Amino acid sequence: MRKELAITVLQTLETNGFEAYFVGGCVRDWLLGRPVHDIDICTNAHPGDVIRLFPDHVPTGIKHGTVSVKKDGYLFEVTTYRTEGKYEDYRRPSDVQFVNELRLDLERRDFTMNAMAMDLQNELEDPFNGRGDLSERLVRAVGVPAERFQEDALRLLRAVRFAAQLGFAIEPKTLAAMKVTAPYLSHIAVERVREELNKTLDSQAPQTGCRLLIETKLFAYSPLLERLFEQAGAQAWRLVQLGSLSQKWSMLFYAADFDEEATRQVCAQLRMSKRETEAISTFVGILERINPEWDAPHELEWGPILLEVGWDTCRELAQIIQACWWTKHDEQFFESLQMEYEKMPVKSVKELAVTGLDLQVALQKKPGEWIWRVLNSLLSQTALHGLPNTQEALIEVAKKEVARDEH
Repeated sequence: MRKELAITVLQTLETNGFEAYFVGGCVRDWLLGRPVHDIDICTNAHPGDVIRLFPDHVPTGIKHGTVSVKKDGYLFEVTTYRTEGKYEDYRRPSDVQFVNELRLDLERRDFTMNAMAMDLQNELEDPFNGRGDLSERLVRAVGVPAERFQEDALRLLRAVRFAAQLGFAIEPKTLAAMKVTAPYLSHIAVERVREELNKTLDSQAPQTGCRLLIETKLFAYSPLLERLFEQAGAQAWRLVQLGSLSQKWSMLFYAADFDEEATRQVCAQLRMSKRETEAISTFVGILERINPEWDAPHELEWGPILLEVGWDTCRELAQIIQACWWTKHDEQFFESLQMEYEKMPVKSVKELAVTGLDLQVALQKKPGEWIWRVLNSLLSQTALHGLPNTQEALIEVAKKEVARDEH
């Protein structure tokens, strides 16, 4: 459906006397038989022409020649052929010039696989042999590699990410240039770095990404990140067994022998959200305590962990532990967790037959931190050690605990 709508955009441009091509990642992925999420179009029509031809549009980046055309809820970026001026901040060109020649537009792009254009007849414009590099399974920079990386240093991480996603090697001259230009990555906004790392960890070959990060020393400017990938690289292949990015990062930190404090430092450096930071540091903290050895499964006492963090977190934690034990993992492992959970007569403080107010009244004490401590002790004894969940029994035990603490 999306491609059919995009075809109508090309047809409108051609009908009105302009050239138009599919370009970049969508062409690459069509040739590879991969799913296509975004369809980009390039044309010799100027932004004003595109706006005139497509009243339903968003002026995404007119300064750089881009107008997003709306079609049935989808957006298609239509960009005028352009060349770019000098890059001054390792990210953006100081200016762009609109041109009439497709090749000039393609030669400003990052890698040969992304510097191909396809017309309505599926004819390929491929001046840098991108299709050949796809066949050879190579990531190769367009033109002079060092110049491409100096223009936009994020391309260093994009090369790593494409290698990991596609299972490609990086062409030798491109790889050599990455090692030379690696220091430029320190100039890139951390949010952009994090996004590329997320895509690398979420790829089909994250171990390839880790190996390349180590080999090219892209994170020499960040000792924590460099140590993370160096120490975790040998176990990175296990990440494909995990679903969420929080799980994948947690596994990586555990494999690198990072404690909870170092984990939080990296999360802060990468400006992860508070929610993601809390999830990752919780997983890492529990993994530290459990300390599962690689591919050496053993029984775990799930009860205290279930009471501490709940069912949902334990279920995700179990998946991480299974990845730690992947070559010898046991399909019954999740069943043992579920059985442990189901047999607990109470699963949270809210299910206890007493409340904090009940304890205050029964013990004639003022509110304070003691209430939460006693309630959690009662929960543990009720859920795991057979204490009856009745108000009478719970208050009796609470009195003894408070008396012991005061003594």
